[in-house]
Amino acid sequence: MFAREDIIFRDYCLANNVLTEERWKQFADTANNYGMNDGIARALIQFNYFSADELVHHFGKAFNLPVMKLYAETNSAPKEIVSISFIRKHRVIPMFLFGNELTVAVTDPPYKEVVDELARLTQKKIIPVVAGVNDFDETLKIQQGGFDELKRIASAIDIEKYDVVRTGEKEVERLEKMGEFPPLIELVDEIFLRAVKIGASDIHVEPFEDELRLRYRLDGVLQRVASFPKKISEGVAAVIKNKAAMDIFEKKKPQDGRISLTLESRSFDLRVNSLPTVGGEKIVLRILNKSSINKKITELGMANHNMAMLEHLLNQPNGLFLVTGPTGSGKSTTLYAAINHIKSVEKNIVTVENPVEYQVDTINQVNVDPDRDLTFATALRAILRQDPDVALVGEIRDSETGIIATEAALTGHLVLSTLHTNDAVGAIPRLINMGVPSYWLAPALIGVLGQRLVRKVCDFCKDEYEPSEEVLYKASLSGLSGRVPFFRGIGCKKCNYQGYSGRIAIHEVFFVNEEIQTLIYKNETTTKIREAALKNGFRDLRFDGMKKVVAGLTTLEEIQRVTRSTL
Repeated sequence: MFAREDIIFRDYCLANNVLTEERWKQFADTANNYGMNDGIARALIQFNYFSADELVHHFGKAFNLPVMKLYAETNSAPKEIVSISFIRKHRVIPMFLFGNELTVAVTDPPYKEVVDELARLTQKKIIPVVAGVNDFDETLKIQQGGFDELKRIASAIDIEKYDVVRTGEKEVERLEKMGEFPPLIELVDEIFLRAVKIGASDIHVEPFEDELRLRYRLDGVLQRVASFPKKISEGVAAVIKNKAAMDIFEKKKPQDGRISLTLESRSFDLRVNSLPTVGGEKIVLRILNKSSINKKITELGMANHNMAMLEHLLNQPNGLFLVTGPTGSGKSTTLYAAINHIKSVEKNIVTVENPVEYQVDTINQVNVDPDRDLTFATALRAILRQDPDVALVGEIRDSETGIIATEAALTGHLVLSTLHTNDAVGAIPRLINMGVPSYWLAPALIGVLGQRLVRKVCDFCKDEYEPSEEVLYKASLSGLSGRVPFFRGIGCKKCNYQGYSGRIAIHEVFFVNEEIQTLIYKNETTTKIREAALKNGFRDLRFDGMKKVVAGLTTLEEIQRVTRSTL
């Protein structure tokens, strides 16, 4: 299992009293049991033998290699010199190219077979340096756009050519009569490919009276892509339903399905839902990028005080912790990041989801199946007999689930879940109205994270501007007029002339202390609970959003779109 270079590192550790023989044997046994799919460096860190900084220091000494900070050097790094699949598989990033010498950063020992393969592929002399895994991950995220293999996949079909709005109905009919309209299977594949390439989160295929409309949700906003002849609507629906293992002959009832999609080295899951409408079957597909499961809580874009409170809550041995927000606000991503933060071989973590969106190593995951009486409540009840340390419940949507989750938190378990409320403090009356007794909720609830996603100003067309006095007044930022620069995107090709590219989250973290426990126990009003929270340092979504406006990350209009004004 261990390569020659791993043994060299072991010998270094033993000779320098970095690890004892017993500790190395423990690691070897653990690695044999759980594997090292992500490399020896991540295994040593994950199993708590080294911190990330300690490990990169010892790798440098063991192999006499310089330690390099990558993050500041991303702009000069050569792009597309090796494939992204090779970079991910072997955990190497090309950083500098001088003449015939290619400097590459590695997170694991400089394995000879990897260095030799790099030399063969690039026809360069390879100069390895060592980098920390966290630094490597951040750098890879930044560089990925430069050598993302998805961008290399050429479109097979010119969708715009068959758009009855752009081209005209008569021209599309003429193409159809001449046999130039693409096969529906190829058309559907092109629809999927385009959505994934631009980073859409949802695909809407909508039959109306005179057209089959295709829309993508990009950065939280629906955009029309094309309108096809209405006559192909049933065929397109049948192709998608067949791919999703749904009943293509059942057109009168809603159905759910799932499609696994692999493009180059990237894997996606498409959650499919069909809904009978007066125009026919509307199909909506939610695109789940499996890379989301690798997010860390430090990558959620949280303010420092919010991050400190979140880490404190996740380190609690028991209690109920909730994430609130509407559909599509990133709750699942946050919960997976939380699980990644607390998971270890010493903890038994079990999740109940509907459906399981991403599969995570070392985590036991359960799919809800109401048809077999496996609901959130029944699954959670069974989980509590499985000796869990942490239980993740995909959503608290009824009284029974809420009561069992609260009971589990009271009996020594850390329970994570989501709830649909307008804000973090609103989770308290919501649970009480569901039937959770206030005298149970008070000692069980440890905190609530509320969040929304807002569009990020495009970095390529960001431009400074001065908002009107009225806009600043409504945002409670009148005092900043002329003192702080504000930014917006003017629209460019990179952002499809929207002025925005990508999304960021805004957060509020509601921490339950003794005073708030007493207020919950007494079933006090939300207003009184909020006042107590503000007195103890609580900052709401709007506050966090305005900080990100001032930082130039988003716009006043976006914050006003997703948060409630106090005026």
